[in-house]
Amino acid sequence: FVEMEERGLQEIGKAVVVLVAGGLGERLGYSGIKLELPLSLVDNKCFLQIYSESVAALQAKAGMDIRIPFVIMTSDDTDSRTRALLAENKFFGLEETQ
Repeated sequence: FVEMEERGLQEIGKAVVVLVAGGLGERLGYSGIKLELPLSLVDNKCFLQIYSESVAALQAKAGMDIRIPFVIMTSDDTDSRTRALLAENKFFGLEETQ
């Protein structure tokens, strides 16, 4: 496992993270976008924050000046709210253009 992880980190500069986020949380009884849903009652982090932190952690673990592109596919229903969530939270530590 360790060897494969090391090989993956060597190639991380070729990776892209894609998040499909076109849905609303209505089925779940939530009036917002699913990306806003808190995943933990302990720290109140939302789904998008967890994903963003995972991308940042991969970048840090690679130990290089790597910026993994993070693409969020939205719909007409979720695009403006997703952009607002990112802006309100300073892109959860990622670069705006990432």
